[in-house]
Amino acid sequence: MYQSSSIDIVIPSFRLDENILLNIYNVERPNGFLVNFYIVADNPSLVIPDQILKLATDNKINLIRNEVNLGFSKTRNNGIRLGSGKWVLLLDDDIIPSKRLLTAYVEAIQKNQDSIGFAGVTNFPKPFNSATLAMDISGTTGHFKAALENKPLVWVPTANVMLNREKMDLTLFNEKLSKGGEDIEFLLRNSLLHKEKYIPVPDAVVEHPWWNNGAVQTERIFRYGRGAADIAILSTIKPYTYHDFLNTSECLFLLLIFSPLVVILSSVNELFLLMFLILFAEVLTNVIKMLYKSKEVSFSVALNLFWIKNCYEAGYLFESLLKGNLSGFGERIEMGFVKEKPSWFRLNKWKIIKMTLLVTMVTLTLL
Repeated sequence: MYQSSSIDIVIPSFRLDENILLNIYNVERPNGFLVNFYIVADNPSLVIPDQILKLATDNKINLIRNEVNLGFSKTRNNGIRLGSGKWVLLLDDDIIPSKRLLTAYVEAIQKNQDSIGFAGVTNFPKPFNSATLAMDISGTTGHFKAALENKPLVWVPTANVMLNREKMDLTLFNEKLSKGGEDIEFLLRNSLLHKEKYIPVPDAVVEHPWWNNGAVQTERIFRYGRGAADIAILSTIKPYTYHDFLNTSECLFLLLIFSPLVVILSSVNELFLLMFLILFAEVLTNVIKMLYKSKEVSFSVALNLFWIKNCYEAGYLFESLLKGNLSGFGERIEMGFVKEKPSWFRLNKWKIIKMTLLVTMVTLTLL
């Protein structure tokens, strides 16, 4: 039997940033609950900061340093297994918690003592450049704030989520997943296993900084795409995949594969023209999307929107082909996980706009 009035805060950390971790440690403690901290350093070469070492020496936190870099999944699993509290709060090591973070969760616990868990809110600062505005418009940060809609969720990023130890799949995070998506797979698997959803707690708020001070996130977004392709083949996610109209990366890949045939039937110039039109239709669609969502026109933001979308899609395609998963071509994941076997070839306004632009430009060039 786990300690029902105990919260284990598990923080995997590659950085061990003293200021950030002390800020988390000093969060307001709710009355009647024991709070234990488990900080798992996943960087064996780090020198442990003095104040963190003192907290560990004084038995105020539990500090573990991995002998080798194990990655987020295994590190989180190790931290979770060290504790015995009924409630496990997973936090990233770069967030700033609101003063009432734990109090908000405790209030939710007291109303729902048998819940599978609770989804907190992870806010990002106001966008301040083209890259951050594009991430905001594209929905890159949308899942982090999903609890604000106050609807039950089947998954939420592990930057800020509380789980019920009594209702956790014992295998925890899939330790084979190293590129991302392990939070989606585990939390969805857990939700399906217990036939419950995570209760949103809009007042349980943390703030996450923009990655790399707001720089363009090419590697991260490409890795997210690879991670999505990795989880798409797993039994938890596979029922929620479908095939759709080809995206830009897939169209360009097909053109490269069949380029000899295209050149024979037309010319090299027409091959490159078609590639250009596919890319240009995508850019124009993102200009329209930016105008629709932000009421402003910025070619720089549109290019960043284009880049984010295509880095993710290229990552998904790359990983699928790398693993020999041909069914990954044209494959998508229905990230809302509303129902199994979602319908194929879905249209939305952005696909219609892009198709219309592409067909119009190709037609005009042929006249």
